[in-house]
Amino acid sequence: MKPYYEDPAGIVIYCGDCEAIIPRLRFDLVITSPPYNLGGQPWPRLGNWKPGDSPGGGHKWRNGSDAGGGIQYESHDDGMPWEKYASWQRRILAMLWDNLPDDGAIFYNHKPRVIGARLWTPFELIPMHAILRQIIIWARPGGLNFTPAAFVPTHEWIMLFAKEKFRLKSKGVAGLGDVWRMAPDRNSHPAPFPLALPLHVMEATESDMILDPFMGSGTTLRAAKDTGRKAIGIEIEERYCEIAAKRLEQGVLFS
Repeated sequence: MKPYYEDPAGIVIYCGDCEAIIPRLRFDLVITSPPYNLGGQPWPRLGNWKPGDSPGGGHKWRNGSDAGGGIQYESHDDGMPWEKYASWQRRILAMLWDNLPDDGAIFYNHKPRVIGARLWTPFELIPMHAILRQIIIWARPGGLNFTPAAFVPTHEWIMLFAKEKFRLKSKGVAGLGDVWRMAPDRNSHPAPFPLALPLHVMEATESDMILDPFMGSGTTLRAAKDTGRKAIGIEIEERYCEIAAKRLEQGVLFS
């Protein structure tokens, strides 16, 4: 398995399907945000609303729409049939969980969505044997989906799946709390999470090797390099691997 990129500091990028690569890796902490399948519908459209009248029904979200086409990737369909998407995410989470050590953890960023007249939550994506310890709220400034059907969503979830022996670095870092206020980053990826997000996780935890199986533009890896951590990123689209590699070539922003 040949890396796409290797950094002398211990940062590695693999270009390919994470489902095929994860079983061949060793890691003890995962920080990731998968595609949200914004073009998909978990239930049939209801007769009392139409696209554009309610959240998730055609409103623009970055480079796509919240449920009418999704974000435009080259190698991934962000409007997968819903059960296929949910099954895929359960398989990935189960694979990550099964490969963690006894003190490992997964920080999994996803978001609840009002779709039509109903709330969908990421609980559907949790494999039966994975243990959800906590939900951390990522509070974003403002929102985009203005509609009379629901209040504008201004937060996402960071779901912490933790093995029994996982602990934070200290009692002091627990003071970060379970609501993290940060603005999303802007770069060439359609849905980057902020650099502050993985930095918060790294501030609060100790790990030998961090994995991001949905690496995107390399935010987790950039945070790992800035904090002197070793990390592995997996990304199926080569153009994002190239973007991440260029970000890693930049000097360390701080220590």
